[in-house]
Amino acid sequence: MDDDTSGTGTRPDTTDRPNKPAARHAPHRPQALARLLNHHALEDRGHDNIVRIGHADRAWSDLYHHALTMRWTTFFWSSLVLYIAINAGFALLYMAVPGQVTGTRPGAFWDFFFFSIQTLSTVGYGVMAPIGPAAHAITSCELLGGMILNAVATGLVFARFARPKARILFSDRALMRVEDGTTHLGVRIANRRLSPILSVGVEMFLARLIVQPNGRLARRFDPLPLAQSHVPVLRFAFPLLHVIDDASPLAGLTIAALRAEEAEIIITVTGTDEISGQTVFARNAYGFDRVLYNHRFVDIIDAAPDGRITVDYTRFHATEDNA
Repeated sequence: MDDDTSGTGTRPDTTDRPNKPAARHAPHRPQALARLLNHHALEDRGHDNIVRIGHADRAWSDLYHHALTMRWTTFFWSSLVLYIAINAGFALLYMAVPGQVTGTRPGAFWDFFFFSIQTLSTVGYGVMAPIGPAAHAITSCELLGGMILNAVATGLVFARFARPKARILFSDRALMRVEDGTTHLGVRIANRRLSPILSVGVEMFLARLIVQPNGRLARRFDPLPLAQSHVPVLRFAFPLLHVIDDASPLAGLTIAALRAEEAEIIITVTGTDEISGQTVFARNAYGFDRVLYNHRFVDIIDAAPDGRITVDYTRFHATEDNA
């Protein structure tokens, strides 16, 4: 890959690299591509950057998925608002049939509200109870709904806690350096759990917006083969390395050309958690503004005086000049 100057680091000199194809410089950016600034194949931390027209995301048609993927704070407050709304609705129904719930004061909303809470949760302290046919009919409906709601809420909370997460740490930046006359593109990953991840498979791709001959845009994914794409056991940190040779999709591309095509490096990781036996996934993306040149990662694994291995995660993202 041919490099030009950038503020992100020192760029390696590639003028004497043997058997290097001619550099492909940045093409003229058409108007359609110029409007797609900061467009990425993967959204950042769950914030989607795509506006979908003609494809409405209706929460009620996929309620379970939305309940699993929303933030915990949103899930908690949404559940609380729904819980209050249901009990308030039933309280108004009980108020509409006065004299049919014992232990309540006429027109006292909060008495009926807390009676609804006791009924919905099937607690029933015995102080307030239905005595009329209309109140019995309302409590029967509320008890049925309460059992269903409690079962759904329990399942959702359990599913959110039990949802498998890889807990894989990616380095803040990707690094590019020249070593023994060959350019390498490297990223570091680490397992943040005490238990290892087994049979880890890693894939790296170059994603670009390509202008087709007819002027239309197309997202293109070119595989970037890794020196080792399968890791039997991931316990600590592991470097991912792609060699930029003549067969690499990055061969001959300048940084200006990659930025003009909104290019980014996409990494996907799949493995099996040893404790739960579940398949876990992780992914990350690096724009070329997050690439450091002529740098390498600082070592984080060392041997303690007592013979044990020490892993210093405080230096996980640290880099140094590839001098």
